[in-house]
Amino acid sequence: MIFPFFAILVLIFIIVILFETQNYPIISKTDPSLRIAIVMVFSKNTNLKNYEIALQTIKCYCKIHNYTFVQLLDTDFNCPHKDKFFRRHCTVAKVLPSYDAVLFLDADIGVVNPKRKIEEFLEEGVDVTFVNRFYNWEISAGFYLARNTQYAVDLLNGFANYEFKLPFSFHGTDNGALHMYLAEHLFPDASAESNICKKAYSESKSYRDLFTFEACIKSLFGVGTRFGKVRIMKKVVYLFIFCFKNTQFRGTGWARDGWLTSMMWHPDLDFMIHGWKTNQLRKTPNMTMRPVQMGRSQWYNPLAGPTDLEKCGPHNSTWSYDPRMLGNKDRIVDSLRAFEQKIALAQVRSYSRLEWLLSH
Repeated sequence: MIFPFFAILVLIFIIVILFETQNYPIISKTDPSLRIAIVMVFSKNTNLKNYEIALQTIKCYCKIHNYTFVQLLDTDFNCPHKDKFFRRHCTVAKVLPSYDAVLFLDADIGVVNPKRKIEEFLEEGVDVTFVNRFYNWEISAGFYLARNTQYAVDLLNGFANYEFKLPFSFHGTDNGALHMYLAEHLFPDASAESNICKKAYSESKSYRDLFTFEACIKSLFGVGTRFGKVRIMKKVVYLFIFCFKNTQFRGTGWARDGWLTSMMWHPDLDFMIHGWKTNQLRKTPNMTMRPVQMGRSQWYNPLAGPTDLEKCGPHNSTWSYDPRMLGNKDRIVDSLRAFEQKIALAQVRSYSRLEWLLSH
C-alpha cells in the first residue's frame, strides 16, 4: 500500500508544478531592451574591503550580461528611517523607477555561475519576488527582485515604513517586520489569524520567540508561492521525471548560504552564494570535500584566484574555479534535501510554542 500512496503524491506534485508553469510563464529569453540593475545599499561606516571578493564577482557578472551595478549610500536619499536595515529598502524604492527591474542583494552575496541570468526569475504578473531562507523558515529581507511598477514601489516603501510600527519587543528589525508587513498586506481578510501572530510578535523576547512568531505567519501562507503580485520562492522544488536521479530544480531562489554544503556547489543547481565576508574566509582544506554543513561564520573561496574586471565581458564568462569546491550534483541535492526536511520539522516544533508564548 505504501508504493501506490507515494506514487499518487508524486503525481499530484507534478500536476501542481505543471499548473503553475502554464499559468505563470517565466520570461525565458533575454530582452536586450530591459534595463536591469543589481543594487547594493551601504551605510557610511561599512567596511567595503570585507565584501571585496563578493563585490568583484557581482561587478564582473554585470559586465558579462550588460546589467548595471549600482552601489548606493543610504544617507543620500532623504529616507527618514533611523534603522539602516529599513533605510535600505526606502533607498531601493527611490532608484527602482530608473530601471525596468532591480535585484537587491546583501553585499556578502557572490556569483558562482555567471551563465545564469536574472531574467530567469522575472515572472509574468509578479512585481516583487522574495526568497525563503534555506536554514530556517524565514522570508529573507536581504535580497529580492522588484519590477518597476507603482505596486512594487509602494510595497517597498510600506515595508521600510514598518519601522515606525515596530513593537517594543525582540522584533528582529527588517527581517521580522517583513513577515508582519506581508501578512497584513497580502491577507487583509485574515485579521483574526494575523492578530494572533502580531500578539506573539509583541511578546517576543529572544530569537526563539521571533522564530515562533515567524512560524505563525508562515502558517498563513501555507504551501503557496504566489500571492497576487508577490512571489515567495521556495527552498527547493523537486520535479521527478522518469527516475529519481533525473531531477530538475524549479521555483528556487537565486541565492543560498554556502555553509550548508561547505561551499561546495554545482552549475546545474547554483547561481549565487550568500555569506562571503572576507573576515570570515578560511583556507580551503587540502583534502576531499563533502557537501555537509560547516560553521555559519566561515566559508571557503569557490574561485581559484582574484576576479580580473578587465577581462569581464559578454564573450568571457568562463571563470577560474577551485576544483575542490565543485561538488557532485546528487550528493549536494541529497544533503540539501535532508537539511530541508530537518528544518521543516523544526518549524512545526517552533509553531507548537505559540500558545505558550501567548500565555506568558
